[in-house]
Amino acid sequence: MNDNRSDNLHCCEYINMNEEKSTIISDLCICPPFGNCCSNLLKCPPSRDIEINVMVANFQDRFRIPWQGGARRISLDSAVPLLLFPATLYFAALGFWPTILMFPLVTFFLYYTHRTVRKYRVATKFFYVWTLTSASLVLIIFQFLVVPMLDINTNENIIITVTMIATAACFYFTKKHAIKSHLKYDLEMTNVNETNENIVLINESENIQCNTCKRNVPSRTYHCFVCKTCVVQQHIHSYWIDCCIGKHNRKSYMAGLVLGSVLFTFLSNLILTTLCHPFNVFATIMLPDDCSDVYYDIMYGICFVSGLYCFAVAVILFVMFINDIYMVSLGITYHEWQEQCKDFKGDCRWFLSRHFFRNVLSNWKAFFNNV
Repeated sequence: MNDNRSDNLHCCEYINMNEEKSTIISDLCICPPFGNCCSNLLKCPPSRDIEINVMVANFQDRFRIPWQGGARRISLDSAVPLLLFPATLYFAALGFWPTILMFPLVTFFLYYTHRTVRKYRVATKFFYVWTLTSASLVLIIFQFLVVPMLDINTNENIIITVTMIATAACFYFTKKHAIKSHLKYDLEMTNVNETNENIVLINESENIQCNTCKRNVPSRTYHCFVCKTCVVQQHIHSYWIDCCIGKHNRKSYMAGLVLGSVLFTFLSNLILTTLCHPFNVFATIMLPDDCSDVYYDIMYGICFVSGLYCFAVAVILFVMFINDIYMVSLGITYHEWQEQCKDFKGDCRWFLSRHFFRNVLSNWKAFFNNV
């Protein structure tokens, strides 16, 4: 929510992104970028010049609430997850068929939205806020619903809390150290808190020119269109934690993935085996068996769908971790993997035959030494 300090505006007026006075009511349904977008999509064949960034910026500029001293803007991509995730959790907890319907629907929605913003390189906080909202709400449900109602063991709760803090710390340092992988062009504008390695990279940059910045950059440096800068050894731009994964934060990112998969697996198992009738595997491991009674009370239903959500997140994080292990073993980043696949027309199987059993130990040594 942005402050508007002008005292000459009425509650429904604001200064838009073009520095012009506008009102909420008159501009609510008048959005030229949206009209242009629809027109381009309806062409045959559809035009690719859709201007998604311009349309999103205009919508966000117009999404405001009346306020004294001028209408204030609400970040649309940040507001939607705050409402969407709790609503989804509630409707999924109403019964068996709502659960069956909501989980695939939300999965498809997140996948399609993520694929769209990656394709058009849209800067958005939607997935970052979704991560914070979902993780926070699931942990609140566990502590305030599951633990009191189902008598969770104190030692189990301590393990959950410690793992949660460790996971949050890993992703916090991943986001904090992301800037260390950003290439700085102006030495006078570098912060005093930054490491000297950024300066070394600038002074020793090779004759490789960034196609976007038109500046010389070191090898294995790629331009991020979301962060609007070059990133040394860019792995991916993670919308889920809202930063680039590069040379200086990839280790903490992978640690966060493995700890997160352990955390959500344990959470899921603890919730589901307590709610459902469990059975033992190898005499020590408990798995849920009959969950037919979880919908008789809405609170138990919310706990149940939270456990299912934790299991889905754990599987996704574990798959991402295995993928990162494979990339490190190859000595490449995911960005480089995609570039190589383009050269081989999408056939990525050649990596396994030519590179996987070669230089694995040296690649991991270089990874841990930040080479």
